[in-house]
Amino acid sequence: MIKKIFFNQTLQFFLKGDFNQHNGSCIGENEVDCFPNSYNENNTKIQQIWWDKTDIDYENIGNILAIDVRSISAILQPPGNIVTMHKDSFFKFNQLYPNDTRLKVRANIYLEDWKPGHFLNYQDENYVWQTSTHWKAGEGFLWDSNNYHLSANAGLVPKYTLQISGFLKD
Repeated sequence: MIKKIFFNQTLQFFLKGDFNQHNGSCIGENEVDCFPNSYNENNTKIQQIWWDKTDIDYENIGNILAIDVRSISAILQPPGNIVTMHKDSFFKFNQLYPNDTRLKVRANIYLEDWKPGHFLNYQDENYVWQTSTHWKAGEGFLWDSNNYHLSANAGLVPKYTLQISGFLKD
């Protein structure tokens, strides 16, 4: 499942956060052997902020997006870095909610208007590869664990996205 969404909310709050809370690679320790050696911690960097329910109104955001929200984070992708091709596995959700059979989803929302060199490749509902560019702040995608996607910042300024994860509401 993948669909385009628009999150018509003030996004400046998310951009003002301290992205130095987490600096690391998007490649997990268990995934290192899955990728060519040319992918390493020097070209897969991200900086990430997580917000909890005391920072953000999870319920309001969930009502807007029709998600039972369990996690909200923002990612700064520095210039020259890649989030490699992957499907969201919801590993942490599977640990925290092992008996919850509802559909796990993630909203990936652009926090700023598109800049040259920023892009997202994704498989659409027919598993045909598409490229997202020229977006406006607030646009994005809602997907589950079935569609591959990747992100790159081949531009000159950071790329910012918001990730809202949870269970799809009926």
